[in-house]
Amino acid sequence: MTVKKYFSTFLAGTLLATGFVSVAQAGKSDDTLNVAIDRELESIDNYYNTAREGIVISRMVWDGLLYRDPKTNEYLPNLATSYKWVDSKTIEFDLRKGVKFHNGEKFDADDVVFTLNYLADPANGAKPARNVNWWTNAEKLGEYKVQLNLKKEFPAALEFLSGPVVMYPNDYYSKAGPEGMALKPVGTGPYQVTSVEPGKRYKFKKYDGYHTSSPKGSANIGNIVMRTIAESNTQLAELFSGGIDWIWKVKPDQAQRIASQGEFTTKNSSTMRIGYLNFDAMGRHSKNPMNDVRVRRAIAHSIDRDGIVKALVQGESIVVNSLCFPSQFGCAQDINSTITTQKRQRNYLLKLVIQMDLRHRSCLQKP
Repeated sequence: MTVKKYFSTFLAGTLLATGFVSVAQAGKSDDTLNVAIDRELESIDNYYNTAREGIVISRMVWDGLLYRDPKTNEYLPNLATSYKWVDSKTIEFDLRKGVKFHNGEKFDADDVVFTLNYLADPANGAKPARNVNWWTNAEKLGEYKVQLNLKKEFPAALEFLSGPVVMYPNDYYSKAGPEGMALKPVGTGPYQVTSVEPGKRYKFKKYDGYHTSSPKGSANIGNIVMRTIAESNTQLAELFSGGIDWIWKVKPDQAQRIASQGEFTTKNSSTMRIGYLNFDAMGRHSKNPMNDVRVRRAIAHSIDRDGIVKALVQGESIVVNSLCFPSQFGCAQDINSTITTQKRQRNYLLKLVIQMDLRHRSCLQKP
């Protein structure tokens, strides 16, 4: 696995030294990737951090019970070898044997039950709360078997269990807590943390003990150094001088100019973030021209959405026809964006409900 698999899902715009790209899979002389980020992270404990950079680190250091293949969107076993919907609010997991945390602790049901029950307690203040407030508790059914009890039907359960919900070592975390985990993180992921300078620098190295059955695959680069450099011009100066190899959040016009030099490779990938405008059609703020459907329709038809994608955000961005991203569960894009009648709107909502019901049934039937 190359470093791109860990990072590219979150890229808005990146620059990499071409020389590095050509040898990334073979390894540089020091087998190290130097990365710059532009913000100081409040913590790198996965549950007390909401920054995208923190999400990247989370995917490197920790694992979830499941893993969603970014190409097929299929949920694959990771720390769990299989799962079963007992009913619409109960999931059983068989856990993977032979997995060890970076500190040598054995992974088993105690770690899963501890992690999930810790997060279920609002007093512990995990961030964001929506990631962890949808289950009641977890129960140990055996050394490598657990049951997760949901508060109510939650169609996105597998998505959360394959992403933001990662497993912690119960012995270590019960003693170290969020403060200790932020300074000396311990997970089962493909990279382990070797050094933390809060808000300044984080060092990672390939975890040689990473379990070979992981759908993520083993790390391909030996070492990663992530530095906080807030000023974009300073980042570019470091990139030009060879001090860093990889930066992101590069403005499109800036990326184009630098790419034209032929010394760097640029990559623009989409995220699930959506930009949109709302009309005050109901006059909630005050009576205004937006109360007139003809005005709203004229404005909507005058906006060149394809032009915005091509000229402004560029890259792999796309036009969407509903307030969701196509890969999200229950998101339908095959609708007419000029729908105005209540009948058509009701038909769309009915179609969405049917899709959700079919997806839920398929989850119940999954072996």
